[in-house]
Amino acid sequence: MKKLVALAAMLAMALTVSACGSNGGGSGNDGGNSGTDAAKTLIVYQNKAEVTTPMQDYAEKWGADNGVKVVVKTCTGSCDYGAAMKADINAGETPDIFVIEGITGYNLYKDIMEPMDGEAWVDQTQYEFVQDGKVYGYPVAVEGYGLAYNAEILEKAGVDPKTLTNLPAYEEAFAKIDGMKDELGLTAVVSLVSAEGSTWVLGNHNFAGYLSSGLAYDDTSVTDMALKGEVDAARLSTYADWVELLFNYTDKKMLTVNSNDEQMAEFGAGKYAFLHQGTWADQPVLEAGGTFKMGFAPHAPLGAEETNGLFAGAPSWYCLNKDSANLDLAKKFLNDLCFSEEGQKMMTEEVGLVSAFENNTHRPTGPLSSALADWIEQGGTAYSFTN
Repeated sequence: MKKLVALAAMLAMALTVSACGSNGGGSGNDGGNSGTDAAKTLIVYQNKAEVTTPMQDYAEKWGADNGVKVVVKTCTGSCDYGAAMKADINAGETPDIFVIEGITGYNLYKDIMEPMDGEAWVDQTQYEFVQDGKVYGYPVAVEGYGLAYNAEILEKAGVDPKTLTNLPAYEEAFAKIDGMKDELGLTAVVSLVSAEGSTWVLGNHNFAGYLSSGLAYDDTSVTDMALKGEVDAARLSTYADWVELLFNYTDKKMLTVNSNDEQMAEFGAGKYAFLHQGTWADQPVLEAGGTFKMGFAPHAPLGAEETNGLFAGAPSWYCLNKDSANLDLAKKFLNDLCFSEEGQKMMTEEVGLVSAFENNTHRPTGPLSSALADWIEQGGTAYSFTN
């Protein structure tokens, strides 16, 4: 009996070792592939819900053309991308291509990142992620924002959005529109939220006004002060005036209770003249019936001083796992995404993003993304939101 038990234990151990050896996990960061499987599977890990299906369709065709299976993994919404990446890395299943959203992501993954200097796509963009003089990130797209507006409502109110370049101009326009709310069918002038779960609207996008407005794109002087615990008191004061103005002309229920989804839906339904969001609001606004003409006016956090720029830049970048068994394929995947007609159309016309690449002449059809594309093409001023 003891011999039978021992034999069973040995057999179980042998099966366990066999199973562990066959999953390709190993100790290296090879995208979860080993042996012949490594040459057949490319894993792309991304974090934009709207990219998922178009990217999967593109990847399936690209994979068939290049003799490789491409797996597109997505982590968005309630999924914690950082925690999921950590789990994959610890399991020896680091994706071949993954996403970072700036310096924090770079600092987390810099030890496994492959530089991409010299890749053909680098010459086609000004939005690549560079650190210590080396290119590490392929820009997913360009996103941007100002204060979005319903052009039809502004026209009915007799407000020219081109005049909205400083605080006094906004004060006058807001007061005028507020006095016409019933006539225009409005709940309030500005759709803005700051409830729990929505604080990023002010904490990231609005505060960029203090950090970047009126400055050259690469000017980090105000940010550098903030990181030292210092402030520009005069600049902070006029910024506070801008926030106060937005609060004064926002429905208090919208401001303190409602969600981002409700905020964008109400704007799409024509209940607000302005929306404090960016190009990513296209789909929810359209779904709420927002087929009217839209645009962006600059934020006005510098008081009477003119501001003539929108906040624009790459919100995220694709990066390469330097230990990938598929490194050459991963590089080809990104270059083809930049240069192929299919890749260009997929990111712009299908996903609806503004391309980060000069060689891509395709445009998104969403009204806010289209407005940003017009701004960039016409040489409009851009302020950094990566500060």
